[in-house]
Order: sequence, then structure tokens, then C-alpha cells
Amino acid sequence: MSLYRGEKVLDGTAFFTESLPFFFNRAEESFDLQMHSHRFVEIVLVAEGEGFHFIDDQVVRVARNDMFLLPAGTKHVFRPCHAGPRRPLIVYNCLYEPNKLRSRLECLPGFEELRRSRLCLFGEDAAEPPRPYHLKDGSGQWSTWFRTAYREYTERNSGYLLRLYSLFVELAVMLERHLERRETRLADGPENRAMEEVVHQIDASFHTPLTARSLATASHLSERHFHRLFRQYAGCTFNDYVRKKRIETSRELLASTRLSVKEIMRTVGYTDKKHFLSLFKQMTGVSPSEYRRQAGPIAWTNEIQ
Repeated sequence: MSLYRGEKVLDGTAFFTESLPFFFNRAEESFDLQMHSHRFVEIVLVAEGEGFHFIDDQVVRVARNDMFLLPAGTKHVFRPCHAGPRRPLIVYNCLYEPNKLRSRLECLPGFEELRRSRLCLFGEDAAEPPRPYHLKDGSGQWSTWFRTAYREYTERNSGYLLRLYSLFVELAVMLERHLERRETRLADGPENRAMEEVVHQIDASFHTPLTARSLATASHLSERHFHRLFRQYAGCTFNDYVRKKRIETSRELLASTRLSVKEIMRTVGYTDKKHFLSLFKQMTGVSPSEYRRQAGPIAWTNEIQ
């Protein structure tokens, strides 16, 4: 059963002009927007609230300062945790045409040296197509960048066009340095690389039977050492991480689909209904049926907001 009624492919005709191959906005996410993809690149920063981000076949829990770089063709949609107006999910969006933007920046001295960020931002390596990239804004620099770019784009004071292009240069440099630090950190810590791969596998396969023993064996670690490293890396136990992932996804499915509780239970990897109902209430404070009722009616439209 599909989670959404169809998928929409968006082109840039509604967003870009010859002089502005980019577009910025600040929007409140809802349950109205359907799963969609673009023929352009999108960068999204969560500014307020909490929710879920469906990206291709994955579901990611999001909160303030989560940022995503989504290459052309990526299927995605955001969903807030709650349907009411009290705790909205607010995001900044940056859309741009990669080929046109790159052609206007590549003449700058040193631009060709930004190997990592050029691949993420413009997908220049045909042998290694860009993938969705998720990072957390711990320092606040990405939030500052988005606020500044959004203000320049909407207010359009004197020199705004030059300032916006300079902000994309700043973005490329910030991303290059971030990716360089990440490479260094991973190179210095093979155990961190192993745990990163384990978390990626859980996020992609949490609905299947997963055990710490099997993942420890695949990582060439003892089970005891695996548990210690996982808690150190993820900040919680292996079992807590899997349970949290499954219940978070259950909440999203209850709020945004018409799947029955039994179907949702099986979708996230549980077979014992009594155990699922008990765990769901323990972690959310309400039953699945009550949670769905509180989330409100599901609306379906074909409009992008």
C-alpha cells in the first residue's frame, strides 16, 4: 500500500529566472504536500519544531538545525509531529539550478579546488552521482547563512544579486571545510566508521529482524564491545535506538496515512500486537488510535507550498 497518492515532479519554471537561478523561502510544513521530486537541487534547514523527513525509502526524525542537501531526482516530503498550530514545523528552502549556478561560479579563482563541495552541490562526478546529505548545524553557521540569504532574496536591497552569489561561494567553502573535517575524523576513527555504517543500516532496515549479535559479527566486533561502541556513538543502547526508530515511524504513519494499526505494526517490524501497543503507549503516552485521533484528519492536495 502506498504511503502517498502519487508523486509529483517539479521543474524550475515557477521558481527561477535568467538572472536568478535560485529561490529561497520560509514555509510551514503540513500534511498537504505529497511526496515529490525536483529537476533541481534543494537545500532545507529545519528552523523550528520537530517532525519527520521521508527521503526516498528512509524516514528521518528531524528537529531544529537539521539540514539536508537533496540532489535532483530525490523523492522526499516533510511531515510535522503534530497537525495543530501550536508546534509548527518551519523550514527554510533553497532551490537552485546546479548547471547554471556552477557556470557563474567556476570562473572564480580557487573554485576548482573545492572538490568535495562541488560534488555535493553540483554533482560534477558522473562516476559518483550525488546522494542526499544530512548534517546537524551544531555551530549555527548554516542557520545564519539561511537567514541572511532569505533576507537578501526577499528584501532585494541594492546589491542583493551580487550578495546572493557571494553567499553561494561562502556556502561552498563552509561545506568543503565541513566535509574535510568529517573525512579526517572518520579516517582517525575506524570504530566510528563502523558505527556510522551500523546506524545507516538500522535506519534503512529497522523494519526487518535486527540483532546486535548479527551486526557485531558483520562489524568484526565482540557483542560486548559492539554495545559499548554503539552507546558511545549514538548516545543510547542498540535496542533503544531500534525501538525509537520504529515508534517514531509508527507515529508518522498514523498521522499521514490510512494504514490500519495492524498494518503499521507490521510495516515497522513488530509481529506481537500486545507488545507493540504497550511499547507505543509507554513511549508516547497514548494508544495508537488516540494518537491518530489527536493528529487530526489527513488532507491530500497536489499543491506545493
